Amino acid sequence: MDLASAWEHHAREWIAWARAPGHDSFWRGPWPALRAALPPPAGLVIELGCGEGRVCRELSRLGYRIVGLDRSPTMTQAAKAASPALPFTLADAAALPFADGSAALVISCMSLHDMDDLAGVLRECARVLRPRGQLHITTLHPFATVEDDDTVRSPAFRVSRPYLQTRHYQDHVERDGLRMTFTGVHRPLGAYTAALLANHFVLTDLTEMGERNIPWLLVLRAERR
Repeated sequence: MDLASAWEHHAREWIAWARAPGHDSFWRGPWPALRAALPPPAGLVIELGCGEGRVCRELSRLGYRIVGLDRSPTMTQAAKAASPALPFTLADAAALPFADGSAALVISCMSLHDMDDLAGVLRECARVLRPRGQLHITTLHPFATVEDDDTVRSPAFRVSRPYLQTRHYQDHVERDGLRMTFTGVHRPLGAYTAALLANHFVLTDLTEMGERNIPWLLVLRAERR
């Protein structure tokens, strides 16, 4: 099963998980990190892998002209239902339905590690961004996706799988009566930076974040040449 199919399969679980007040770590880590790094509103913003729409809703409140897209029909419909005034599109991030140079900013907030075609996605980001347009990526740190399952939610850290080997993973989580299966792909940090450079991006910032001895969140900013 590819990653898009896996997320559609668990879409209703994710909608419940993401919308439970104070439940998801998004509000403690990814959202503050993304918000702090954003430039002022200045043109079209595209969010890749928008899910049920929470990033689009927040950015719209801040004055950004945002379009969200996702490959999950269930989540796209949920996003539209929650925010009828915002544009949400069912589409593949590796085949964006936007004209060349039409966007000022592309955002991938906790979604790039859920996409199979990294090279295709970044190639499309470069195409739709205008010169000097920005790409903001907030994703799971490769340390978090390679770590052994039995130490993920403990102070310990152990790796017994090859860090440099790209591979799919599943993480089954139950908390506060909600269940969610997270399906993604582990890639080493070098895979992200190499793909950015290959698609004519200049890396302008790289930040590692987390509360444990190792980071769990990776924030990348890049500019289209």
